[in-house]
Amino acid sequence: MTAVKVDMEAVRLLMEEAARTTILPHFRKLKSGDIDQKAGPHDVVTVADKASEDFLTPRLRALVPGSTVVGEEASSVDESIMDALRRPGYAWLIDPIDGTANFAVGSALFAVMVALVKDGDAVASWIYDPIRGICAMAETGSGAVMREADGSMRRLSMPKPPSLAHLSGAPNLRYGDRDFAARIAYRMDKTAGVMILRCAGQEYLAMLDGHFHYAVYNRAMPWDHTAGCLLMTEAGGIARRLDGSLYRAADKPFISPLVAACGEDQWNWLKKDIFDA
Repeated sequence: MTAVKVDMEAVRLLMEEAARTTILPHFRKLKSGDIDQKAGPHDVVTVADKASEDFLTPRLRALVPGSTVVGEEASSVDESIMDALRRPGYAWLIDPIDGTANFAVGSALFAVMVALVKDGDAVASWIYDPIRGICAMAETGSGAVMREADGSMRRLSMPKPPSLAHLSGAPNLRYGDRDFAARIAYRMDKTAGVMILRCAGQEYLAMLDGHFHYAVYNRAMPWDHTAGCLLMTEAGGIARRLDGSLYRAADKPFISPLVAACGEDQWNWLKKDIFDA
């Protein structure tokens, strides 16, 4: 398939419009009937999630003729939709509200995430924070940028702390191998601290700005991590599974824990002294 040049700004504007018209009108105004439970008590969906995905799906598809769309909410109803990520061609990944549990209780720690995938790998990505009005964007081979609320742009390049003891991050251990989770938790005193935001999109934004230096995810759903992993890579970091493989949108969620870090050295310190020790 011939490569396409995606309009980065057009996607960002669609995400802003989705937030303005389908998400923010519900923020801190949800009624009991506006929230449903999916797989468990911590896995919820709101009317805003569904409306945001419904808004973005046809509009993103129109930007790349012949593309498919893999949205979190549609995929939760029909898992076969995710097969599009493993077929040749272009597919859009949509997380209409990342951090829905936060959004549902009125916390501002949520985000909208979109990625464009070609043949199973991300080629462009966006993470938009509707509250702060900022949007991180990246294209493969072109670096990563942050568009601030005032419209200014800055290149993203993550700082590299000098030792394991200087690293702080988000080891998300709720899902997956419990022995692995216990081993990590026991050794976290070797690092500078732990901060869990319950929103991968916000954790990626925090890493891109140097507030966090790494994050660990036992469950790596494509809509939660594809956009962030490309942004991390383009900003000078790395997103790799503990088995050594780079993260791909086409991966199954539980192949091996995903570790995103601000640099190669920092990733290796975590693996040697936290995960493998």
